[in-house]
Amino acid sequence: MTIKRIQVKETQRYWGDFDGTLESIITALQAELDAGWVGIEQEWEMYSEHSVPYLYKFREETDKEYEKRLKQLEKEKAEKAKAKERKLQQLKKDLANLTEDELKQLGVK
Repeated sequence: MTIKRIQVKETQRYWGDFDGTLESIITALQAELDAGWVGIEQEWEMYSEHSVPYLYKFREETDKEYEKRLKQLEKEKAEKAKAKERKLQQLKKDLANLTEDELKQLGVK
């Protein structure tokens, strides 16, 4: 069985300067590209009250991240099953409390 891993987005604040010549800016960004970063996005920082640039790249999730994600998915699946069972039990209880006429109107009898 092949493990289906997802791509995880990593970010890192970009401390480079966008002032100066285009050549110096491009050289600095080329160094980041060579280091594996694929893009830049702006994020608003509340404490500084302005947006700052963040570099980002994608990587395959690690074994630990994969196991954590699978455990979370299993937990969510179990919670959904429990919720469905509770709903079913409540519906059975509600049906038991209905009169014969109400059951006929629902098409149950």
